[in-house]
Amino acid sequence: MQHRPVAELNPQETITLLRVANGDIDADDLAEANVTRLETLGLVEQRGMALGLTAIGIHRVAYLKLG
Repeated sequence: MQHRPVAELNPQETITLLRVANGDIDADDLAEANVTRLETLGLVEQRGMALGLTAIGIHRVAYLKLG
């Protein structure tokens, strides 16, 4: 299995990722550009009408919370 390089997130993308992780989201409240980039990086995915973390996203959130 090939690993993707870890991309740096800007502060707004980090906040968006953490909001998705906490389930504290309203899709209308999230900047579309941030969500699109997080999806491109494989950190979040659309699940019906909601967003959820991918396995990579879960690891990134754990890293952010430790750091």
